[in-house]
Amino acid sequence: MTRKLIVLFAVLMLCFYCLISSFLGERGIIANNRLKRQLNQNEYELDRKEVELENLRLQTEELSTEDGIRSAALSLGYQVESDNVYQLKSPLSEQSSETQSNSFEPSSDQKEFKLLPWGYSLLISFVSSFIITFIIWLFIRSKVDDNDSEQEESGNFGNNFNID
Repeated sequence: MTRKLIVLFAVLMLCFYCLISSFLGERGIIANNRLKRQLNQNEYELDRKEVELENLRLQTEELSTEDGIRSAALSLGYQVESDNVYQLKSPLSEQSSETQSNSFEPSSDQKEFKLLPWGYSLLISFVSSFIITFIIWLFIRSKVDDNDSEQEESGNFGNNFNID
């Protein structure tokens, strides 16, 4: 009987460990979903950066010609070549430069999900298997005790003879 309980414990522990690892492990369902989400975000950022890069290349090509330089100067407000241009820094321009520098960092709104190490999943599976095995052992033991008490009440064991 104890061999069956040991085998039951081992099988339960293996099953629980596999289940916990398939959901919360390093290669589990939750980790894969998180990685897919991150991959989609990275692909979107890559596409956006490629479009920005292409626009900058076009601007560079446009500014390499003299007509492009003149049109850019006129759009910035230059009238004559001898004009002096003064740039004043405003708080809005400083904030926009800070937000651009922080755009590559992950957003703080997302909660970082920590994966369950294999040691913890093994411990959880051990405890749950032990509890289930112990409950089954108690159930079997109570059945055996009930069967023993029925035999004692109904049977005559030879020490109580009635001779009439």
